[in-house]
Amino acid sequence: MDNIPSIGSLVKENTQMAGMLHKLGILFYQDADKTLDQVCREKGIDAEKVFRHFELLRKSQDFDLSQLSHYPIEILVSILRHSHQLFIKQNLPFLFQTISEMDETRFYNPEIAADLKTVFPIFAEDFIRHIYEEKDTLFDYIQFLLDSTRSIGNPGKLFFRMKAHGIQHFAMHHEGHDNEMAGIRELTGNYSMPADADLFTTILYRELQDFEHQLKQHALIENQLLLPKALRLENEVRWRLDQTRYLN
Repeated sequence: MDNIPSIGSLVKENTQMAGMLHKLGILFYQDADKTLDQVCREKGIDAEKVFRHFELLRKSQDFDLSQLSHYPIEILVSILRHSHQLFIKQNLPFLFQTISEMDETRFYNPEIAADLKTVFPIFAEDFIRHIYEEKDTLFDYIQFLLDSTRSIGNPGKLFFRMKAHGIQHFAMHHEGHDNEMAGIRELTGNYSMPADADLFTTILYRELQDFEHQLKQHALIENQLLLPKALRLENEVRWRLDQTRYLN
């Protein structure tokens, strides 16, 4: 029995597992001394399925930009929409609950812990607002352009919408959101901690770093792939609109 790793050992070795276990209702900081088998039996969960799901999750974390560059714009939008759902339904709830329930006296720096409890909810609210703004503006506008390649529809509506919500406007507005985690990173000293930091601090800081890594990947897909393709799409629609005017 001594050779069976505890949940604390598992999440310290594979920090992404902490978020996945949270989704299953297993809180690493409450069950750290138990084995995964023990907790799964208590909750009626198949431990083998947990490991298989974790392996799939781990393999799907990083995107290959060179491969994605060949994908049509519709697929890129779908990938980014899916990432938004993961951010809202998995990453943020895990981090929010972990931070809100942490015992400040057990954190290696109680002052930072208290500040995180204040700052992170503000960050999360602003980030969620940004995600929904992006969905309701950029993604919907791209779909509008795609529809316009099949049929111009109302030329006047198309002209004024393109003038009000051009891709260049989105690109400039988007630059201000590329570093959402800057405040959290500064507060934690770039996620620096002592070598003998407790398990809670170790997992939280690594999860914050991983979340920032995912946000940066998301921004790369948007800035380097989606927006250039969207700009070309917009130019195509503008050319079609000009042809329509010429013919009329």
